[in-house]
This record gives sequence, C-alpha cells and structure tokens, in this order.
Amino acid sequence: MSVIFTADDFGITPEQSRRILECSSMAPGGKGLLSSVSVLATSPRFEECAPLLDACSDELRISVHLNFVEGPCAANPEDLPLLVDEKGFFKLGYGGLLAASVGPRSAELERELTLEAKAQAARIVARFPRAARHLRLDGHQHTQLIPAVFRAMLATAADPAYSLEYLRIPVEPAGPARAAGVAASVKPVNWVKHALLGTLWSRDRRMLEASGLGPYEDRSAVFSGVLFSGQMDKARVSAVLPGLAEEARRRGMGLELLFHPGRVDAPEHCLNPSLPGFVEFSCGEGRDIEHEALRSAELAAAFGALRDEHGAVA
Repeated sequence: MSVIFTADDFGITPEQSRRILECSSMAPGGKGLLSSVSVLATSPRFEECAPLLDACSDELRISVHLNFVEGPCAANPEDLPLLVDEKGFFKLGYGGLLAASVGPRSAELERELTLEAKAQAARIVARFPRAARHLRLDGHQHTQLIPAVFRAMLATAADPAYSLEYLRIPVEPAGPARAAGVAASVKPVNWVKHALLGTLWSRDRRMLEASGLGPYEDRSAVFSGVLFSGQMDKARVSAVLPGLAEEARRRGMGLELLFHPGRVDAPEHCLNPSLPGFVEFSCGEGRDIEHEALRSAELAAAFGALRDEHGAVA
C-alpha cells in the first residue's frame, strides 16, 4: 500500500519552500516523511523556488496545485474576465466560484477555468518535464470539487500531452478519527468543509466515471487533511493513521495525508496580502506544528508500524 505524505503550497517564497523541503529525506539535508509537494505555478516567485526541487531525488512527487482563488493568474488576464480583476488577480474566492459554477454563466466560467488550469499545468511541465509523464493534479483550498472547476481539471487531465497519474479527491473518511477518540478536537468549520466536499463529490464522481479517465479507485487515494486542517500534529495523525490505512486497504487504494508545513514569514510575502483569511492560514503557527509532525520520531514510528503490518511504502 502506498502512503503519500504531501505538502501543499510549495513556491510562495524560497524561504517557505525550503521550510517544506526540510520535512523530506528526499531533499538535501532534509529529514522526515514528506514524499510529495504540490506546486503553485501562479506564485510570482515560482522560478526562484523551482531550483530547490532540482536538487531533490526524482522520487519526490511533484503535483500541480491548481489555484483559482488567490494571487495572480497564469493565463492572459484579458481571457479571464469572470475570474480575475483588472490587475489579473483572482477575485471570486471559494464561495464566489461555487455560486458562479451553478449560475447562468457557468459555461463561460468553465471555459475560463479550463484555460487557466491548462496554463498552470503547462508552466509546471515546462519547468519539470517529468510531470508530463506523471501528471498529478489537486486544488488550492480544495476548489477542485466545485463542479465547473472539476470539469476544467478533467479537461486538463485529458490533454494528450500528459499521462495522468493522480487526482486528489479530498473526501475524508471520518470513522478513523471517531475510532481513535480524536473527533471531538475537530474544529466545527472543518466539519462544515467535510460535509460540503462530500456533497460536491457525490456529483463529481459521476463526471469522473463518464470522462474515460478511469475509475476513482485507480486515479486517487483515500485522503486525510480536511478534518485536522491546520492541526495535523504528530499525536492526532499518529492516532488516526492505523484506521486510515485499514480503510485504504479495504478499498484497495493508497493513502494521501496532506500537510501545510511551510509557514510564510510575513503577510506581505503571501500571494495576496489583502486576503485576511489566506494570510492568517499561510502565516499561522499551525504550519510550524505540521512541520514538526512530518519530522517527528512519533509519526515515523507510526508509519513504521504500518510498513510492518501492511507493507506500506512512502
């Protein structure tokens, strides 16, 4: 069974990106379980951060972190009037995207989202050509399950220039958290996110099945990272890991655990300093907690037990 320890948001700043790679033994001088990074092609400092990945082992997975809610776009802003403002910055946010996705201009929104998704994937592949042979797609703030965004992601995945390896479906089983006795520590807002994502996926799954890209079980993994978003500390993750692994084994799938271990050092260095919610999350102490978890002996021991019991590999 494959267990993927992923870090989102690589590429905001070089310092923040180095902080992420400190959590991976696949990076020079790194230590920890991190085995995958999801890269923001839209970051203004993407080209400064990319060389950090050149020095890493090719075993470190690289994913396209599709972003439609924060900072500048990758496509021509003139082609994205519904998505971006006059400066070329995304303007809708999660709620705006969701509302527009079911509104009267949903077809036009989908066209713009597809242009932008393909531009972001092309930027990653141009810099890291191996990503074309192992295309991995996910979404910033889990927007990929919004219907119009999901269709744009599928259109990008179906591009004949790419060989799709993985789609992140951020629908998390709650049973392991309940069984481990840590469900009470889940923030109420994360239960709301959990419910919304599950509702959206019930519709999106039919789209994936009709796309010809293959069944969900072959293209994705059991996922964890919504319920404890900002709180993926070593104790909680170690507690739920056996139950998550058992769920993955039962479904015949791999397992992805999502972390955000790269703290941005100042609000002005965020993708869009005018968005308070994003700034607080990017600069918050939760990222230091998750950085510690990935490097901890406690989580390494929990994963070692999975390796012994299930033959798990990172």
